[in-house]
Amino acid sequence: MPLIAFRENVDERRFRRLARLLQGIQTDMERESAELRRSAERMTECAAFSLAAMENGDNPERMAAKIDSLTRNLAMNRIRQASLQQQRSILDRTRARLSRILPSHRA
Repeated sequence: MPLIAFRENVDERRFRRLARLLQGIQTDMERESAELRRSAERMTECAAFSLAAMENGDNPERMAAKIDSLTRNLAMNRIRQASLQQQRSILDRTRARLSRILPSHRA
């Protein structure tokens, strides 16, 4: 086997491993993103119920503290979702470049 063919074969294996790794990362990010969305929905519902309870006079101080905590947690959730979106963008660009580097491989 000529040296050039050997190198191409090694490159092909490397890029296939890289593509599998990128796919695994994408799957992890999709899973985390889905969980963040579900968590945000639960926190939003909880905040709405807490606000209604506070307006009905059910321990306003405790409900206000709970709403504040939920608001902070929702803000952190949004920050994490934005971070995942940036990571997805990087991942997409990397996969596109991988396809251009090794056209025989579909990342």
